[in-house]
Amino acid sequence: MKSNIFSKLLTTYLVIILITLFVVSLFLTQLFQTYFYNARERELRIQGEQVSGIIANEIAGFQDPRITNYLMLSLQSFLDAELHYLWREELLLASCPGFEETGLRVRLTDDELSQVMQGQSISKRIFLPGTNEQVVTVAVPTMVMNEVVGGIFLNAPLTGISDTVGQMRQMILYAGALATLLSMIVGFFMSKSISLPLQQMNRAALEVADGNYQQQVEVASSDEVGQLAHTFNYMSSTLQQTVEDLSHEKSKLENIMLSMNEGVMAIDGQGKVILANPQARSLLKLSETDLTGKEISSLLPQEEMNQLFMDVIASSEVHSAEYQVFGGKVLSLQIAPLYRNNQTWGAVGILQDVTEVRHLEQMRRDFVANVSHELRTPMTSIQGFVEALLDGLAEDKESQDRYLNVILDETVRLNRLVSDLLDLSRLEKGEVGWPMETIELKPLFADVASKLQPQVAKQELSVDIDTPENISAVTGNRDRIQQVLINLLGNAISFTPPGGKITLSAKDVGDKVEVQVTDTGMGIPPEEQDKIWERFHKVDKARTRSFGGTGLGLSIVKQIVDAHGGDVGLESTPGKGSTFYFTLKKA
Repeated sequence: MKSNIFSKLLTTYLVIILITLFVVSLFLTQLFQTYFYNARERELRIQGEQVSGIIANEIAGFQDPRITNYLMLSLQSFLDAELHYLWREELLLASCPGFEETGLRVRLTDDELSQVMQGQSISKRIFLPGTNEQVVTVAVPTMVMNEVVGGIFLNAPLTGISDTVGQMRQMILYAGALATLLSMIVGFFMSKSISLPLQQMNRAALEVADGNYQQQVEVASSDEVGQLAHTFNYMSSTLQQTVEDLSHEKSKLENIMLSMNEGVMAIDGQGKVILANPQARSLLKLSETDLTGKEISSLLPQEEMNQLFMDVIASSEVHSAEYQVFGGKVLSLQIAPLYRNNQTWGAVGILQDVTEVRHLEQMRRDFVANVSHELRTPMTSIQGFVEALLDGLAEDKESQDRYLNVILDETVRLNRLVSDLLDLSRLEKGEVGWPMETIELKPLFADVASKLQPQVAKQELSVDIDTPENISAVTGNRDRIQQVLINLLGNAISFTPPGGKITLSAKDVGDKVEVQVTDTGMGIPPEEQDKIWERFHKVDKARTRSFGGTGLGLSIVKQIVDAHGGDVGLESTPGKGSTFYFTLKKA
């Protein structure tokens, strides 16, 4: 049976009532029994003393024996007891064994006989042998001239008193049963009044445990139970506000974690994950959606990263390091300790993919080095020829003209380098405001080929224009598209050996037009093709420099085409030639 406070209270009330009734019943029964017994003994003692006085008067000669007999007969009619008189000689035998077998049926002890012989009355309760009947016996000495001459014995049965006491016990039992019933009814309602609010609070507490923090219980009294109900309602309201605040803070933290570009991972002192955002899983290429409880050592790609976490927990200091993982990706890991009560209990790490940053830094360093090199070469040449002129090494007109032409060529090269850098900078910043127009490609191809005809003839090359008659017009800035074609055609001229062929072509591809510049030159190695669009990247640096190239032409091509919403591409086979292509939107 399920134990609850209601049954405990009711059982407690019932046990207390039964114990109380038992003790009270026992006490009252004993009290009444003792009272009736003592009253009967007093009554018999008084009667015995009266009889003893009558006999003493007769022995002393103060009373006629006939009167004594009359008085004795009168007393026996209402005594309701056996009356026996023993002379002194018989009295002295009252403590002897076998005396109880006489008609008296009572034997005194030596102490009781001694008390009687000293003139004292005694009384005792015994069970008669054979009948097992309880009687009260009173022995009263008969005194004549201060000498015991005999004794009166009165034996009275106690059956009536026992019946009376039994009836009283029965009445007390009935009264106790009634009191118990009434007490149980009162205890039932009292227990209910205490247990019902507690049961309500228990149900409300279970609801709160399930997340329903709006539970309230009725306050029906001002006692301790009512105060407990009031406290519970206050706790429920406070807990609801606290949980709402925590939920709000958790939501903010989750939103912050989700909006971060960096990965966040937190672990406890045993190295188990307690928090990880999706960015961390993505950076570490983990497929699990929930990393909570997993060992950090099994999730990180390098043991050194796990050791860095352990070092932070052990030293309570911030550490950071970078690791190259997954075939070239660079991850920056910065770890700080987590404190609780001024003690380190875990660590939180910030993961950041710095591959692009490091690549940009390398590009910046390469750019500075390339620009410095590209500037230093013509400047060195100019300085050398100027010093030669100043020193008078060029004495004749022909030498002076040759020196000045070299200086002019190098100056033009510097100017072209600076112009290309400025163009590339504006393109990368998006500082373009070119007017767009409809461009027919065939006339544009012819114009570009015409402008580069001297270089084509010098290199003993041929340029073919292969464009369908119905090729679609495109939308763009004519000057910038012309610059793209000049850069691509110029590269083809520079890297195609004499006798080679260059082809300008175009074709419709969906809603765009693809323009191609194909040469029969030396081609580009596969490992260089992805880098060809980077600034200052040169496949053959010596050959590029000999043609006055800056290494920025293809970067400018890509930026111009990107600004027009198109794409650039390359197909090349070393030793057979290359095809550079770009797309433009149809008009």
